[in-house]
Amino acid sequence: MAKIGRNDLCPCGSGKKYKKCCLAKDEENERQALVAAAPSHDTTEFCDDCYDEMATASNAVLHLIDAGKFDEAERAAHDLLQRFPDVPDGYARLGLIYEVRGENRQAIEYYRKVIAFAREHADRCEPVFAEGFQELIDRLERPPAG
Repeated sequence: MAKIGRNDLCPCGSGKKYKKCCLAKDEENERQALVAAAPSHDTTEFCDDCYDEMATASNAVLHLIDAGKFDEAERAAHDLLQRFPDVPDGYARLGLIYEVRGENRQAIEYYRKVIAFAREHADRCEPVFAEGFQELIDRLERPPAG
């Protein structure tokens, strides 16, 4: 399948440009696939209730982003980071928020914090996890085509 350009019409049929329609959702699906393929942390360090609480808080940030409530999502991501400093989810969610806002410099800053976390906790993070976030940074640093 040919790669969809940011300024192409969205394949969903909305009539909008891809960047204004499904791009953020598709990128998040790719990001989630990376995370699923390489867990970001050893879940055995949390009790089941604590892990469930962390996962619920992390997913809540994603739902707020999907709803377009970026300021609320940002506050929830900072809360996630404060409540669960032993996982990189707060940094990853903040990076996504800034990326969706089009504030790539700030997104890159938070994605670099995810990578630093992964390197600092190499015993709990697979190398492919940091590599996935480096790919996001590389993509955001490339000048837009067109």
